[in-house]
Amino acid sequence: MARGQSDRSAHADGPSPASLAAPALRLGFALTAMALPLTVGTGLAIVLFAPTLGTGIDTVITAASGPLGAPTDIGWLFHVGVLGVLAGTWLYGAGLLVSGLLD
Repeated sequence: MARGQSDRSAHADGPSPASLAAPALRLGFALTAMALPLTVGTGLAIVLFAPTLGTGIDTVITAASGPLGAPTDIGWLFHVGVLGVLAGTWLYGAGLLVSGLLD
């Protein structure tokens, strides 16, 4: 690269990082928006249908912190929802970071 040229020239091969920020924002928001109702709904169902409040909260904590495993009960669905929220939030944050650094 010659002196005085920008790294973000129009002649560079491949997409620029700035062009990836908007899709990351949209995909992260969409993933979080789809997974959040699943997570809240299954979490509430676990807590409300448990014999006691303490048992329900312990079940939710165990489902969120344990391994994913085979799809055997509602705890698995809660775990998948939490992973979706985390992945969507991470993508949205990465999009915000890239757009903030390059704008």
